[in-house]
Amino acid sequence: MKSLFRLICLIIVIVLTACDGHQLDSVTVEKEKVQLEFLSPKFETERVFNELIQEFEQQHPSIEINQLVVPGGMTVLKTRIARGDSPDIFITYPIEQDYLIRAEKGYLLDLTQEDFIQNIDPNIQNRYLVNGKMYGAALTQNAVGVIYNKDQFNEYHLSIPKTWDEFIAVMEKLKAAGKTPLLMPNKDGNKTSVFNLNLVANEINNNYWKQDSFSLSKDQAWREISEKTVKTLSYVQPNSFQDDYFAVNRRFANGEGTMYVMGTWALSEIEKYNPPFHYGIFPFPATNQPEQNKVLGGVDIGLAISSDTKHPKEAKEFLAFLTKKEVAQRLSDYEGSISTVKGVRVNKEQLKLLNQKILEGKTVNWPNHYWSGGTAAESDFRKYSSQFYYDKDIDTFLINLENMFNHYKHSK
Repeated sequence: MKSLFRLICLIIVIVLTACDGHQLDSVTVEKEKVQLEFLSPKFETERVFNELIQEFEQQHPSIEINQLVVPGGMTVLKTRIARGDSPDIFITYPIEQDYLIRAEKGYLLDLTQEDFIQNIDPNIQNRYLVNGKMYGAALTQNAVGVIYNKDQFNEYHLSIPKTWDEFIAVMEKLKAAGKTPLLMPNKDGNKTSVFNLNLVANEINNNYWKQDSFSLSKDQAWREISEKTVKTLSYVQPNSFQDDYFAVNRRFANGEGTMYVMGTWALSEIEKYNPPFHYGIFPFPATNQPEQNKVLGGVDIGLAISSDTKHPKEAKEFLAFLTKKEVAQRLSDYEGSISTVKGVRVNKEQLKLLNQKILEGKTVNWPNHYWSGGTAAESDFRKYSSQFYYDKDIDTFLINLENMFNHYKHSK
């Protein structure tokens, strides 16, 4: 009997040891997973990236991607890089000063010879070239236009305006009918400055930013841009300074305004509030010369890998996954962005007019990508624009910008 008892005890010990060993193996495998942090400022694509990350992780069970979406993401990124705490993967925009500095100082991994770079339209991808090397991968382009309520346009027999004067005439007619012609997120300087950046991009040549000093207060083009902005502000919703970007997306989706000047990144947010909403988007008529009006846009989702990452191979595998045609198509369809990956189609009907302009080559890159000062200059521009939208003081606005541009130009 004692022998039988000892045998049973021995079997129990063996079983428990085996179980503990199995659990230990599971914990060890879990600990051995490669962890990659992906920093993004884009709330609009958080959901679709979570879906894509889940699919990637299923295909690569030893890799785990942790997406971190934060407000003011580009400022957060700058701070983290400065203190030596760079995320493994992050969004970066070509041409702008912050990207150039990081590339030249060795903060970014060289991606020039990676096979997945060949999946990307070289006309866009080559914007990442710095001294013959590329340190970013372009996934999508954004485009800014006038998002409009098709039902209200039909109700008031309105045609899509092709010139600035026609744009004003449409707003006059809507205002006379008791409608809110235009919604603006004036509480949110980051988003509402898209409006006057659109005017700047269409009126100011990109070579302008190469000069050694600026005199905006005496520049007629800048004064006209400012006067157009002031004119437009007379057509926006009451209490516009209480509405941020998300509030305006919701208002527009609910039919509380007829038009909304914003980028394609807003489309998925608008549809989230009202899926069957009948809307379109047309090119912003910045001037009275229709053939000269260009669509403002640039790389929207472009990814870089930190040179400090402990897992460059796995980070590159994630970028290779995202540049596959079928994956890029899903991203484009979800967000309404225009993919840079070869073979991806623009399926969203609302983008037809914008895409036509883009295919004709009538596009212009974001002017802020050429500014000395990088994200700091952009932040100042938004601050001064918000103040200008509120007080409508053109002279003070232009002097503030003049001093700001000269400050960053001379402190390079």
